[in-house]
Amino acid sequence: MNAFNDPLIFIKGPPVFHLPPKERFEAPYELLDESTSIYEIQKSYSTKTLAIIDKLNFLAKPFQRKVYRPLIFHLKDGVSVQGEVEKVEEDTVILLVGTEELLTYPVDEIERIVWRGSILN
Repeated sequence: MNAFNDPLIFIKGPPVFHLPPKERFEAPYELLDESTSIYEIQKSYSTKTLAIIDKLNFLAKPFQRKVYRPLIFHLKDGVSVQGEVEKVEEDTVILLVGTEELLTYPVDEIERIVWRGSILN
């Protein structure tokens, strides 16, 4: 054994040896940069739409569904829908209108959410 292979501390586990500085950087083969990750393409939303998504996720919780009633959702095409948030998925929201009617809208269609005459912040 030489000075580079002498153990520095004793730890229960497999042995680890340090290479001399000149041997560390000499690789006998070329390392290939290979990526095996899978990336999802994410939609880019405006900051206003991201804020509405946060509000919708907040309003989809059971306690908030009972407290924040009635909600009025103003859509981009000028339509106003009164109801509550049933479920928020990636890019859609399901609204419960009336007692049993479910309506599905894209998240970026909602312009603002109004509760008791004021816009939710």
